[in-house]
Amino acid sequence: MTAPHTDQSYTALLEEVAASQRALESTLETMTDQQAREPSRLPGWSRGHVVTHLARNADALNRFAVGVITGEPAPEMYPGGPAARAAAIEEGAGRSVELLAADFRFAGRRVIDSLREITADRFETPVNWRKPVTARDVPVLRWRELEIHHVDLGLDHAVGDWPEAFVDNTLATELPELKTLHPDVTIPELPHHELLAWLIGRPTRTGLPSVPAWPF
Repeated sequence: MTAPHTDQSYTALLEEVAASQRALESTLETMTDQQAREPSRLPGWSRGHVVTHLARNADALNRFAVGVITGEPAPEMYPGGPAARAAAIEEGAGRSVELLAADFRFAGRRVIDSLREITADRFETPVNWRKPVTARDVPVLRWRELEIHHVDLGLDHAVGDWPEAFVDNTLATELPELKTLHPDVTIPELPHHELLAWLIGRPTRTGLPSVPAWPF
């Protein structure tokens, strides 16, 4: 995955993230305990796993945001590394839908509030993500998590529900990355939301060219 980029203003981008947060909160309001334990569209993960991952991702990005605000950078995204990340997701996945929703709501809103506190003079502060990014890019990271994993829940949100701005923004960075790293891959002619779904390994139809696992 390339460093994310958007031509939107920081404030406008945060409004998009907040809208995606609210939409997913609405989905969780109608999810039942049984549905939370059923498989998501991600292999090996229930819907409870997906929701827990989204909450822990919010915590991780919040650490980045707080580090930017305080001038004390978070050294890593997930303390303890991948094993600790996986353990936290597994531990939280079996909770009641009420607890899952409350966790997601608190963590998701908190990171948005923290991102709102980052002032323009700190936008270029480096952040210790897996690729070089700055504080300005962190909202894009959260936006992608919310929109893509909302679809992964397999409930009321499909790729056709992705905001146009989200689709265009993600294609603008990820298509060039694919072309650079895998120039032999044939890019199909599809509506933009279906093209993005194909690009990130969530195709909406059969018979499409194979694509390397995303993030590339």
